[in-house]
Amino acid sequence: MKIWGMSYGLIGDLIMGLPMLTYFEKKYPGSYKYWVIEKKCSITAPIFLNHPLIDRIKITDEWSCIGEVDRNLRSDCDIRTTHGDWKHLSPTWYNDVSCVEETARIAGVDDITDVLTEDELKPSLCRWFDVGLPDSVSTYSRTHDSDLSEFDNNIALWPFATGEFSDKHSQLRSPSQNWWGMLIAKLADAGYSVYHYGRHSEPSLSESANYKRFTHLSFFQQVKAAMAAKLVMGPDTGSMWVMGAYSHPAINLITNHMPNHTSNLLALAPVNDNAVNLFGDGCRCDNINTDDVMQKVKEKI
Repeated sequence: MKIWGMSYGLIGDLIMGLPMLTYFEKKYPGSYKYWVIEKKCSITAPIFLNHPLIDRIKITDEWSCIGEVDRNLRSDCDIRTTHGDWKHLSPTWYNDVSCVEETARIAGVDDITDVLTEDELKPSLCRWFDVGLPDSVSTYSRTHDSDLSEFDNNIALWPFATGEFSDKHSQLRSPSQNWWGMLIAKLADAGYSVYHYGRHSEPSLSESANYKRFTHLSFFQQVKAAMAAKLVMGPDTGSMWVMGAYSHPAINLITNHMPNHTSNLLALAPVNDNAVNLFGDGCRCDNINTDDVMQKVKEKI
């Protein structure tokens, strides 16, 4: 039994698709599973290397679709869960189901909540790498779990939900530059160091000596560095979904930014057993009180 899948799309979609590996293993024990990643998201491949249910990671031939080699491999599979024509079954699905359940439904799996336990429905990754910042001396960017003193009072930020920070939808989905500036000032005054991860095109958020940008690092280097922090913080980004899959202590900044999102308001929050979800009313993350964030930071660290 060969299975082609499991999820499709961007970083968060891949993480949301992880429970399908367990689903297919329970339905078809010992099946051979392809984990397909679009080339545009190939930067995520290292985090999946040691997953016990992934038999082969396949980066698609094309940037955002499959190519000839992919089609040949897929045609040899008994079950194919990714087709490149993803469509939500309901335009307001988030009022009724979780991201994990919707991702499975789009892939043609409509009974995932019947087959998996509550814990099995939570995306999960196993860390195989050391955490911390790259060694600037080493050609191979070594990291050292044993030398993490600079992270003793450190908070990692993935501040913006998309690369195009100025996009109108992103402005609703993510806290604004001014909001982050106010929070960082309070964090710095309280003695915390703040490390900014994300895309290099994102704006600088503070001139404080306690604030540093590491947006020049590769995605995998940023993941390793962020996991050395005592706490990570951000909106519902793919990066925060990755942190959730590692159960890293986190504060998720959530709002109902999707159209007509009136119930099941935490549907988009990254799944994380060690996270606190703070909700911004009125479809704006800026409506989250920074004093409330500070209180949660003190509770988590």
